[in-house]
Amino acid sequence: MTDEREPDDLERVEVLEVAAPPRDLVEAVTAALSRRVSVPCSIRPTPAGFDVPHIPGRNQADADRLLAAVEALGPPEGHVLVALTAEDIGHPIFTHFFGRARHFGAAALVSVARLDPGFYGLPEDRGLMVLRAVLEIVHEMGHLAGLEHCEDWGCIMRFASSVEAIDNRGRTFCAECAVDLPEAFSPSVGSR
Repeated sequence: MTDEREPDDLERVEVLEVAAPPRDLVEAVTAALSRRVSVPCSIRPTPAGFDVPHIPGRNQADADRLLAAVEALGPPEGHVLVALTAEDIGHPIFTHFFGRARHFGAAALVSVARLDPGFYGLPEDRGLMVLRAVLEIVHEMGHLAGLEHCEDWGCIMRFASSVEAIDNRGRTFCAECAVDLPEAFSPSVGSR
């Protein structure tokens, strides 16, 4: 499902709670995202009866089916919906994803499961987890704006298959990607 809206019309980012991520984490991510983008961000609760599809035989949500379910919620005109989930997400032929979005879509999906240092047996670091989640959301918003993965090591649009790659890629858009980025998706002045 592709939404043909113009990304320049973006007025708000709604962070949708999916599969009960901790409320304080959702609030922290939403607040940090509000400082990163030039449009308001707010939290949207999961609608009653929202079902998270899982991959048979694996303890993971099916990322593409879950993204489609989020897209079906139909964010209002001018809004982008970013589903934030505590569930690990994957695909029947891929081990995992940190996030998913369709080019020029109106919804994105980001999992905090593998962004949590505790997933790797490390001490909890809520600040790092929030930073990683915001960086992944901004990356997925780049796809919503039509950007492809970038080869520039310093660009936030560089593909990341590991949490180390998320930590090591850039935190902003490279000059080439920024040229095609609608203003609403741009980082706010002073963000890092």
